[in-house]
Amino acid sequence: MRMTGWLALGLGVSGAVLFTVVAAGATTETSQDAAALRGDADRGRVLFEAYTCYGCHGYTGETGFGPRLNPPRHDQAEFVQYLRNPRNPRRMPPYQQDDASDQKLADIFAYLTSLPSASPEAESIPLLQAILTGDENADNPPH
Repeated sequence: MRMTGWLALGLGVSGAVLFTVVAAGATTETSQDAAALRGDADRGRVLFEAYTCYGCHGYTGETGFGPRLNPPRHDQAEFVQYLRNPRNPRRMPPYQQDDASDQKLADIFAYLTSLPSASPEAESIPLLQAILTGDENADNPPH
């Protein structure tokens, strides 16, 4: 929902208060609580394709050259916040409320959480665990 309003500054001048309009028709965006929205995976699939998310993240969210989205590493509110303010806007375009509502982003998140992941859990990869724990036998993990 878009709200418009007036912004005024009050300045004291010799005991009198003077109001100056700084901006007429300034807009502020209000959004729903992104964590409270219930996403729809079917709509999310359509949006994932419509926004061409698959172009960077692959159709399964884990096979593209962009960051892996499947399984999601964040909760829904963090996912929405990241899409609004990505760390690298040259690689990931920021999706503002006018571009994609919180509900649409919740739908995409629901779609991503509905996808099965073909990748094994990190804990089940012995060599990765050896590297992460600093095990000296990382080159020769047990068979």
